[in-house]
Amino acid sequence: FLRGKNDCCIFPLTGYPPMDKEGWVQVFTIAKSYGINHYRFHSWCPPKAAFEAADETGMYLQPELPNKRDFGKPEHDDYLRREGELIFQAYGNHPSFVMFTLGNELGRNEAYYKMVSHFQKVDPRHLYAQGSNNMHWDPSLASGDDFWVTNKTANDLPVRGAFFQGDFAKPHIEHLPPSTMVDFSSSIMGIPVPVVGHEIGAFQVSPDYSEIPKYTGVLRARNLEIFRDRLVAAHMLDQADDFVRASGALSVICYREDIEAALRTPGFGGFQLLDLQDFPGQGTALVGILNAFMESKGLIAPAEWREFCSETVPLLRMHKYTWTNEETFFGQIQVAHYGPTDIMEGKLSWRMLDNSGEILSSGVFNSPDIQQGKVSEIGMFAVELKDIQAPQKLTLEIDISGTGYRNKYCIWLYPKRINTKTPDGLMMATDLGDDVISHLETGGKVLLLPELNQLKKSIMGSFQTDYWCYPMFRRAAEKQGIEPAPGTLGILCDPETPALADFPTEFHSNWQWWHLVKNSRPLILDDTPLGYRPIVQVIDNFERNHKLGLLFEANVGEGKLLVCTIDLLGNLDKPEAKQLLYSLQNYAGSSKFTPGSELSIELLKSLLMSE
Repeated sequence: FLRGKNDCCIFPLTGYPPMDKEGWVQVFTIAKSYGINHYRFHSWCPPKAAFEAADETGMYLQPELPNKRDFGKPEHDDYLRREGELIFQAYGNHPSFVMFTLGNELGRNEAYYKMVSHFQKVDPRHLYAQGSNNMHWDPSLASGDDFWVTNKTANDLPVRGAFFQGDFAKPHIEHLPPSTMVDFSSSIMGIPVPVVGHEIGAFQVSPDYSEIPKYTGVLRARNLEIFRDRLVAAHMLDQADDFVRASGALSVICYREDIEAALRTPGFGGFQLLDLQDFPGQGTALVGILNAFMESKGLIAPAEWREFCSETVPLLRMHKYTWTNEETFFGQIQVAHYGPTDIMEGKLSWRMLDNSGEILSSGVFNSPDIQQGKVSEIGMFAVELKDIQAPQKLTLEIDISGTGYRNKYCIWLYPKRINTKTPDGLMMATDLGDDVISHLETGGKVLLLPELNQLKKSIMGSFQTDYWCYPMFRRAAEKQGIEPAPGTLGILCDPETPALADFPTEFHSNWQWWHLVKNSRPLILDDTPLGYRPIVQVIDNFERNHKLGLLFEANVGEGKLLVCTIDLLGNLDKPEAKQLLYSLQNYAGSSKFTPGSELSIELLKSLLMSE
């Protein structure tokens, strides 16, 4: 099972890759610390030192011809044929040299078949394919290929969790209610060669401007400097570090789901991340857990990343992340095991912890041998939730005894029955009408839940961090005549704020926010005072830099206003929506409701009224 990354020859200090084995050992060692066992060299072949280092560190390599052009012209084909033969002659003896393709996202014609067939005869030691993600606009397996690197196996059969919507309209992380039930079994059914997910992930992280001084070599971080200047102009540079932390935390959550969906798929060949590190090309894709220098951004420790990206991963199957205390939690445990040998007489334990780390329930499966090269079914378990205090975040931990392989999952528990009657002294409203304005002007309290179609100065709600690069795919969407993606990077909030006292949350998006943010319209608050900050802020991308709010408050005249642009009233069948409404009602109806800023009626009308 390939746990791969792309290598796009990103070496900001020199502009070229290491030419010594020690330099490549360092690169591969960092990647291996994050569970990576495979490198795809995107449209290039690395130097001899890379093969030597990969032999020693145990990295499977996929070089490619230096090519982004269709075959069929003699001078082009002759050059690349000779180049391939020289690559095999120079590096073919290295055991790390496993796979080879003709280039990236190419087409198909008879010349491709001939080239692959020629290479298979010239040096049969390697596995060959016509390209990585060839024919992505109409995918099919090329006859004669030994493996298939693709993002989907048919136009409606994806093998990764995120896409530009012009390529695949509804990938599961953004468009299916969160669970751990998705895999790609139907996508690979009947395909006779290993399928490898192409450039998976691509979940953006907000720019880290502390990286700029690191550019002391041939390159300058002019892109980051431009993005920083834009954030300065938007008067939010003081939030830059928090934007990195919060967007990065959500990015890790999305990467985990994308990787685990691949691991949950029996018979899958593996994946190639768009990159473990930032990709500066194509408008700047800050999609890395590591920066362009292969340094950690501080988002997740390597050991924690390896819990879901390793040769052996315990997996939990569950239908949802949010539960009520009148339900019974059901979970199914599997193990994706691609280590060197079977795990003999494996003992697998699970336990459910509350938010203080106390064990609420636990169990052990004395499984038969966990077979190498398979996704093994271990067993199902159930936990009665009625006696557990709600609301709170719970943690489910799974451990294969004596191996060091472990994994964990968060779930959220809410009370089924909760009183969302409006407290005395609080007005709830769905529009900023004359009665609301009058109530505010006379010193009243208002919780405003505006109808989303009223909010003209707003954008569409989204869960995952923006795919790849907003300006690049905004232009692609406009060219295709489709609506661009929302382009946002998750929420930022203070978990200790009294408005969220009854709604357990971290400072960033997590799965309990999925239904909420997908049924929301983040409001553009650019016209509010420069230092004004919403209670729940939505992080915008580096091109647009809007100040976006889902929840904000203000003194208005003599009164106090709390505004939430999530459709809570239309989603009360979701326990998380009912719980958030309860928390906001408690806060707005209490003495703790003391906004620190003032907004005028005129400004609020411009933000909240459709006319």
